[in-house]
Amino acid sequence: MIAILRAGCSGGDSDEAATPAAAAAGVAATSPTVPAAVLECGPGQSIAEQKAVLVAIASDYFAGVTAEEIPRLFYEPDARDRRQGGIWVTPEFVVNDSEIIAEKKADMDIQMRDAYERLYTAGCSDLAQVDLSGRAMTVGSQVGRGGGVLKSPVVVYKTKLEKSEADAIDWADKESLDFNEIWDEVLLNPRWREELDGAGEGD
Repeated sequence: MIAILRAGCSGGDSDEAATPAAAAAGVAATSPTVPAAVLECGPGQSIAEQKAVLVAIASDYFAGVTAEEIPRLFYEPDARDRRQGGIWVTPEFVVNDSEIIAEKKADMDIQMRDAYERLYTAGCSDLAQVDLSGRAMTVGSQVGRGGGVLKSPVVVYKTKLEKSEADAIDWADKESLDFNEIWDEVLLNPRWREELDGAGEGD
């Protein structure tokens, strides 16, 4: 029997100071509240106001649960000050489970592409960088009660897209673009890479 571990798993260095979405109550408590209908920035908004909008956009886009009833948004989105200037947003999300790695990777690619579009076309002038981390159900080394193997959503794929790159994208033509050639790949699970390369879908 395979049990599902929803929290407390480690998938990458993006886990270090985050709060699981299912347990968090009140994201960006120090930021202005953004009405659900206002999911874009306006002229002259402060950094704090833009951060709140960006968090609201990511929370809205990754709302709901996977086919396994796991919250799609693994951690509440974080919008922070980027050391080089501007705002840095770092959502983490979970995809539907599948035995076929190529299917999960394709699902992540589409969700990442559309999330980047939503964030970079919202008119938030100080947004400088977005990092997206995709989690997938992975069998771990832990054993659950009754000897069952635990599966947990682990970061298997991470990309980043900076404003200069996003500004050059023709989003109206996104369906014809290969975003694996546009965004920067930060992490890809070695087993995934091996299988995707074998299937002719790697680098």
